Amino acid sequence: MKAVMGIKEVDWKSAARRFAFGLSVWLAAQASVTSVMAAPAAPVAPAAAVAPAKADAVVALPTVSGDLTGTLKKIHDTGLITLGYREAAIPFAYVNDKGKPVGYTMDLCYAVVDAVKTALNLPNLRVREMSITPQNRIPLVKNGTVDLDCAPNTITPERAEQVGFSNPYYVSEVRLLVNKKDNIRGLEDLKGQNLVASAGSTGERLARMQAEKIGYRVIPARDHGESMMTLETGRAKAFALDDVLLAGFRANARDPESFAIVGAPLETELNALMLRRDDPQFKRFVDTTLAHLYTSGDIRRIQRKWFQQPIPPRNVNLNLEPSKEVIEVWHKGSRVTE
Repeated sequence: MKAVMGIKEVDWKSAARRFAFGLSVWLAAQASVTSVMAAPAAPVAPAAAVAPAKADAVVALPTVSGDLTGTLKKIHDTGLITLGYREAAIPFAYVNDKGKPVGYTMDLCYAVVDAVKTALNLPNLRVREMSITPQNRIPLVKNGTVDLDCAPNTITPERAEQVGFSNPYYVSEVRLLVNKKDNIRGLEDLKGQNLVASAGSTGERLARMQAEKIGYRVIPARDHGESMMTLETGRAKAFALDDVLLAGFRANARDPESFAIVGAPLETELNALMLRRDDPQFKRFVDTTLAHLYTSGDIRRIQRKWFQQPIPPRNVNLNLEPSKEVIEVWHKGSRVTE
């Protein structure tokens, strides 16, 4: 699966074209995924496999027939599912003032958890929430420590060689958060300055690709929270990250009006839940759960909850409507076929 791979700064029309190309490549890749949700007699749940659904119909929650494999077997045998989250990826996945991971993607993951409980007849399924970072997320998913990473992960060809992804749930653009007083309008204004990005993030990768040419330095931070602190303290003049996450950091800054999101998109990205590679049974289970959310209207409620209403910890409203690209991703992801 390929995300949009533009590197140079572009105008908005060009960014839209790059997104359309990336989405078409992703959809072509999805067509080649083989379903394994059918087999002989079911050892766990008596229900039938997921049935195809029309695009305008509500997709039923997933059921499993036949032998369990991969992640679903592991969850059934251990009675435990482990979710990965970020501590400061507002509004997708972050820790609230009570120390509880919350957010848009946490709600998506808990919808998967509820579906697992029903499909595998595990009403007492234990859920372990594990804080992970952009650096360790792939190893922890690959080695089976984390079953489903609920952070805003970008689909890239490099990552897809190591881990699997659900169907996308969001579209974002990598841009820059800056302090208005520094008069930074884009990467070209950072010559001789520091740019901060979270180590292992797409923002870091894209920033490094132009650092030598333009003449700025990239400071890697442990996570997004440390990146924001580096910007706020003036040790860096720009913070490169997905625009939605940057909007969350700006809204929760001590002085939000001091910061601005600037520059043409460095890349347009498809965001998805991360799971283990070569586990088509679990991928189909997750994708069908998402399709249910997309077609039942629940996704609109979750969108409004985290993007268009006051959210903790400071009860800030991001006031972000879903873009036409996000709505298109929901529409494409609502189609479940055998």
